[in-house]
Amino acid sequence: MIKEFNKNIIIALELIKKGEIIIIPTDTIYGFSFDAYNSRTVEKFNKLKQRNTPLSIIVDSLKMAQEYAEIKDEKTFHSLLPGPFTCLYPKKKSNLSDFVTANSELIGIRIPKHKFSVSIVEKLNRPITTTSVNIHGEKPIVTISEIKKKFINFPFFNEGDLISQGSTIINFAVNPPKIIRQGEGIFKV
Repeated sequence: MIKEFNKNIIIALELIKKGEIIIIPTDTIYGFSFDAYNSRTVEKFNKLKQRNTPLSIIVDSLKMAQEYAEIKDEKTFHSLLPGPFTCLYPKKKSNLSDFVTANSELIGIRIPKHKFSVSIVEKLNRPITTTSVNIHGEKPIVTISEIKKKFINFPFFNEGDLISQGSTIINFAVNPPKIIRQGEGIFKV
């Protein structure tokens, strides 16, 4: 099982390095993922998903998150991540593709409590994007059969159906922090 897991991480990593869009499991739902530095891939993805809105990124640690976001409350950060949260912070100037934040002053940070996505980031040594598997405005696709039907041409790393409300999105750029979308994570403001 570990051998298969490591093999899949290497395959996913190589695809991301080539500028591919892949579908990976997280601690909530499956997500489209790709290199957050690659503008060409972000543009290709935005056409596919029929959107031009900000994307969140998966990082592997507070240290990596601080390269891209101004995080003032490290204690709260550690209490939520890893976990089913997307934390919005003021963005810093970085090597991320400008298309990732789509002119927003905020950046969404994720550290899923899921080894697969975080392992890719650790080996790549920079963030990957994550967003639900669907066309913009439609419900996220959570079953294997539906993903395989609708997005047949994308490399897919299967861990069975992931039935979830997605991550809870919290804006930490305001005081008090504001819940933007209630998902799996419970946060008391």
